[in-house]
Amino acid sequence: MIVEDDKIILVVDESWSNDYSLTIRGWLISKKGALDKVEIFLGGNSIPITSWHPRPDVGAVYPQYQTQNCGFVVHLPRIAKHQVTLNTHGQGETYQKTLVFDGSLPQPPINYIDAGGLFNDFINLVNQNDFNVLEIGSRIVSPGSTSKRSLFSNFKSYTGFDYYPDSNTDVVGDAHQLSQYFSNQRFDAIFSLSVLEHLAMPWLVAKEISKILEVGGIAYHSSHFAWPIHEKPWDFWRFSDEGLKVLFSPALGFEIIKSGLFAPLRLHLDQVHPPQELLAAHAGFGGVAILVKKVREVNYDRFRWDLTLDDVLDTDSHYPKPQI
Repeated sequence: MIVEDDKIILVVDESWSNDYSLTIRGWLISKKGALDKVEIFLGGNSIPITSWHPRPDVGAVYPQYQTQNCGFVVHLPRIAKHQVTLNTHGQGETYQKTLVFDGSLPQPPINYIDAGGLFNDFINLVNQNDFNVLEIGSRIVSPGSTSKRSLFSNFKSYTGFDYYPDSNTDVVGDAHQLSQYFSNQRFDAIFSLSVLEHLAMPWLVAKEISKILEVGGIAYHSSHFAWPIHEKPWDFWRFSDEGLKVLFSPALGFEIIKSGLFAPLRLHLDQVHPPQELLAAHAGFGGVAILVKKVREVNYDRFRWDLTLDDVLDTDSHYPKPQI
């Protein structure tokens, strides 16, 4: 959809909606110079667009205008109204009734352990104890994301580890062989955010984490319970909280402090077939997390997970390279 007049060019590239929200992605150019403020109104709500991002494709088509940051994505809360008409036929009569009703908000999930604040618990433990910290997956990948170093106000050392280099990464390597990069170094705290799903053999990485974590040290890891495919082709896994408990189990010397789910979401199929009509009425979760403490050393020779990436992946498979 495109709207153009003598003042602006507005394009909506994509939209998505449900009963209680509408999301719009697009771009906006002013023909009259810089804009001080842009708002979108829906159902009495006013939402300012506060985050803009580059759209080089737009700049190539409209070089005469200021297009450096003209792209936007905005999420608009609303309660939709629905009108449905019921027709009944029987006994030679037809009856018609029209109903108007508001869209429904999702029911809050029940019977789950909320891990939404678990990363903050990990941060507080690090800051209270002056720990040596290792971040697995330190590279800044997603637009708008930032380094996590600033969250830790009190640490003895901070090491960023990633498969590719960047300014936030101190050591480059493969997490499946983590202990080989730190043969003479131990850490008091190790964490990763949205990394485990990109590791071909996360059970092997859990073993490597145990090897370089001090007894008494802590580890936090979050990943996805349900999430769209991303960073293909190296998007291998989705986890439950019970699955993370298996990865970071007592057999590897860990004591589980807490494991749970966060970021409730709704799942629906593009094509619904019986008996799946109410699938979206049941809560799912976007995130899963675990916080553990290493309580004992382990005889790692008992674990025979000796495969390498070359053994389990095609030779042309690789994690997406950074876009330079």
